[in-house]
Amino acid sequence: MASPDIHLPQPSFWPLALALSVLIVAIGVLTSLIISLIGVILLIGSIIGWTFENQADDKGAHHHE
Repeated sequence: MASPDIHLPQPSFWPLALALSVLIVAIGVLTSLIISLIGVILLIGSIIGWTFENQADDKGAHHHE
């Protein structure tokens, strides 16, 4: 049986956004510089969004020892 002390993060769409951003960058490398730049912007936004989402989750967590 699982311990009640185990904390799992909430589901997130950021990993999917990050993967799609990498795909757009790769497509841009094959086709156009503009598409690559759009992909890089989305990639950076996805990383920042995922980072801040995790920090927001940690602020609400209460650790009992």
